[in-house]
Amino acid sequence: MPNNQYQFNCAISVDELYVLIKWPFVQDLMNYEWFRSECLLYQAFEEQEHLDSAYFVPLKRLYEVKNES
Repeated sequence: MPNNQYQFNCAISVDELYVLIKWPFVQDLMNYEWFRSECLLYQAFEEQEHLDSAYFVPLKRLYEVKNES
């Protein structure tokens, strides 16, 4: 049986990973040009926790913002 964890690790890059950012932390990110086209609004289903104004943000963008400061 192949090592699926190894295959997963090799297939994922920073460009494909998203991080859930909750309010109010996401508010500053909303000012960036890329926010509306690249971030995804979190929507709860069934028994998941409902979070107001939480977004999935590309990890690569969080690194860019961090490196600006």
